[in-house]
Order: sequence, then C-alpha cells, then structure tokens
Amino acid sequence: MSRPFDTWPISQSCNDEVPDKVGIVLTCRQKSFEEKTSVINMSRFSSYTKLLRVTARIIAAFKVKSLKAIACLPTPELVHEAEMYLIQIEQSKLQSDWRKAYRRLGPSIDNGIIFVGERIANWLKENWNQDRFILMPSNSHIIKLYIQHLHNSDHSGVETTLAKLQCKYWVISARRLIKFIKNKCIACKRISAETVAQKMGQVAQERLRPTPPFYHTSLDLFGPITIRDTVKRRTYGKAYGVIFNCLVSRAVYVDLAESYDTKGFLTVFQRFITIRGYPKTIHSDLGSQLVAACKELRLDKSKLQKYGASGGTTWIFNKSADAPWQNGCSEALIKSVKRAVLIAIGDSKLTFGEMQTVLFEVADLLNSRPIGIKPGSDCELGSYLCPNDLILGRASSKIQADMKFVDKKYKDRLEFMQRIVDCFWKKWQRDYFPTLMVRQKWHVDKRNVKPGDIVLVQNSNTIRGQWKLAQVTSVQSSRDHKVRDVSVRYKIQRPGRLYEGQDDVCVNRSVHRLVVLLPIEENC
Repeated sequence: MSRPFDTWPISQSCNDEVPDKVGIVLTCRQKSFEEKTSVINMSRFSSYTKLLRVTARIIAAFKVKSLKAIACLPTPELVHEAEMYLIQIEQSKLQSDWRKAYRRLGPSIDNGIIFVGERIANWLKENWNQDRFILMPSNSHIIKLYIQHLHNSDHSGVETTLAKLQCKYWVISARRLIKFIKNKCIACKRISAETVAQKMGQVAQERLRPTPPFYHTSLDLFGPITIRDTVKRRTYGKAYGVIFNCLVSRAVYVDLAESYDTKGFLTVFQRFITIRGYPKTIHSDLGSQLVAACKELRLDKSKLQKYGASGGTTWIFNKSADAPWQNGCSEALIKSVKRAVLIAIGDSKLTFGEMQTVLFEVADLLNSRPIGIKPGSDCELGSYLCPNDLILGRASSKIQADMKFVDKKYKDRLEFMQRIVDCFWKKWQRDYFPTLMVRQKWHVDKRNVKPGDIVLVQNSNTIRGQWKLAQVTSVQSSRDHKVRDVSVRYKIQRPGRLYEGQDDVCVNRSVHRLVVLLPIEENC
C-alpha cells in the first residue's frame, strides 16, 4: 500500500493450503534439586517462619513430583531441610576465597554448609551445647528475617538479640545489622517513645536591644496556692500567681489572682499596667485564659484605658500548646519564685493580702539578684548587675546612708539619672549580653519533621500507652529554616463505642512533643 495507487493489483489469488492443526513442540529441562539454585524469591517474604514453610512445601512437591504435597503440613525434618537449603543459597554470597578470608575463624565445610569455630570446638560443645557456628553474610535476607524473628519475640536490646543469634549463626557485622533492625521497629519506638529534638532556635530580636523596663514582657501563671479566708479562718480557697518579667532587663513583677479565669487574670493585668504601663509586646503561653484576655484587649480597650496609658500592646502567643519551654524566660523565674515562697512561709496558709505581700517581697528579692557574668574578685568590673539598677538606680531597695541629693539644679539631677541608666546598659552589654550566645541544650541539628510523618503525640496528662497516633499535616519553619512547630491530625475513638466516621481533630504541637514512628520517606 506504500506504492502509488496505479500500481495496486486488481485481483489476488492464494493457492497455499492452510493446515487443519498446528503442532507445537516444547522442550523442558529438569533441574536436579542438588544444584541448590533459588526456586523462590526470598525478598518477597517478611516472615522467617513463613519463608521456611513455603520452601518446605516446594521441596515436598519436588520429592513426590506432585503439587498435592503443597497442601500437606510440613514436618520438622522437612523444615530443617528447607533451612539448610536456604543457608547454602545465601552462603554463595560469601567471597570465593572464603577459606583465606575467614581463616581466623577456623572455617570448614560439611554437607555443603560452611561452619566456623573449629579451633575451640571442644569448649563450645561444653559451654554452648554445640561445636560450631554457621557462617552467614550480613547482606543475607534470611538472616535479616531471622534477626527480625528473634527481636519480635521480646523486643529486647541489641546485646540480648546478639546472644540469641550466636546460638546458631556467626554473622559478619551482626551488631550493626541488629541495631538497624531495632531502630526500624515500630513497636520499639512506641515503647521507648523518644521525642523529636531540634537545635535551639535563635534569640528573639526583642531581647537584643536596650529598651525601658517591661517594654517587652513575658508572663505566665503558676499555682494553685492555698489561701485562708479573711473572715472564716478555717475556710480555705485557691489563688494563682502571675509573673511578669522584662525580656531585656530580666526584672519581675509578681502578683496574685483570685481565680484561674479571664476576669481574675485581667484584674492582675490592670494592676500591672497601672504601675508599669502598657508593654509594647507581651509573650505568653497558649493558655485559654490568656487567649480570652487578648480578645478582650482587642475588642474593649476602654476598660483598661482608665488604669494606664492607651493601648498599643501586641500580644504574641506560642505557636503550639503544651510547650512551656517556648516561654522559658518565665518558667525559669517561676522556679525561683516558688523556692523563695517555700523558704519564706513553708507550709503556712496565709490570707489573700498576706500572700500578695509575700509575692511583692519575693519580686523585690529577685530584682536584686545578679544577672549575667559575676564580677568575682575582679575589682575593675565594679559591682554586680541586677534589674534594680535600672528600676531603682541601685541594687537594693533600701536607701544607703551616703546617698544625699542636696543639689537643686534640675539639669544636674537629670544628668545624674542619665548616667545611672547609661551605666546599667554598659554593664548589661558587658556582663549579660554575652550569656545569650550560649545554647544550654539542643545543640545538634536534627531531621525536620515533614508532612505525612506518622507520629505519637505526647501528652503530659496521659500515660504513655494512651498517647494519640497522628499524622503531620503541615509544618511551620522558623527564621533558621528549622521546623519546631507542626500541625497534626488524629481520630477520636471513644472506648466502648463504634467508630462512626468522625471528623479529624487538628491541633498545633511542638516537635518536642512528638515521637516519629514512620517517616514519610519510609512510608512511600
């Protein structure tokens, strides 16, 4: 048909006869079983016992020359024969000069199987109830399945699994192979529950620039604190401490809230802004009462304007809930406050006013604490640096005997106060600022959690066996491109009820609260 149309034939006849039958000749070469060639694909099996039983059924069918033998249950002798057959196949992966390569182990061959341990055969027979080991390469699939079989029996450690393995096999680089299998075990990850770690993030910009006291503030609540009723002395209640701390000068303000709700917190916050004024920014945990307070600040600022200057406060919450280390500036000072209160009152129960006075005294005590590098015995460094140097102009709240200001010139007085402030910031840059360079923990870069990872969500209020199994849906990168906060989704399964297709629950969590069970790279 590729020729021109004019050259096409008008008619065509075929005189060849088509036969009624077509004959096909097949040639089949039968292999003897003694050639020890692989008859199954071992890489398709993930169970050691299943691999042995399937191989045993194939051997049975080969011996009786009938596929009916596959349906019969393999005998222990047939399973042992299948194991020896697979061992011979895997030992073919060893070096051709195995006698020279493993001469230090005393290798020998018996019935096609390579053994080691000939030099100490008598000692092994008396102590290990055997006289030799089967030599196996580390890249053997049957050895990987056997180690997995031993590990799944009790999920024990590396040394225990190695001891069980050496009862039968001598595997090259066995300890490294066992560690690899243990690290990939999902059950071990759930039992050990090692949470994800990530290198500590960069210091916030608010902490690196000199500012007035409490211009950038961090706050947190702690408690409860048991208090005594003012009238009914035998009646007790609960109150909660609130700490405000300056991110730059590390000054603190501690007060007492009547209740753990929005109203109780706002009362304390109003007292704070009356004394210190509105902060530029406030950093806090993702607590329910603090979130509600932020909403009220945005919607109805008139309630707070009569207690201080007009608004302008920006409230910054942690990205993830249940992550107190993200507000570590407050958490570290809360520990000091609790210790000071315990030393001051012990187990005594005070009234609300008495407890509030104690907290004010504790705040003054913390404001006189040294921050940054201590001068020690170096006289050239002068006195130590403390937050009171900026707030009061002196380290202690008590007035010194030689501090008399008789000069009536306001200009000289203003210059004197400015010199005090300049002296504080000079010491701050010399003694405190260098301490921000040191990472106290989390020094090493770790793998970033990725969307699709299967994780366990750690909950401090739940026992380990009841942690939620979730999937990472999205990640939030920091300024240094490290993932420290993620969004996860999980299903709610109520005990005693059938699953009826409820919607996924999505929450934000820090990566330090997650246990990665199955990374997305292994799940693909």
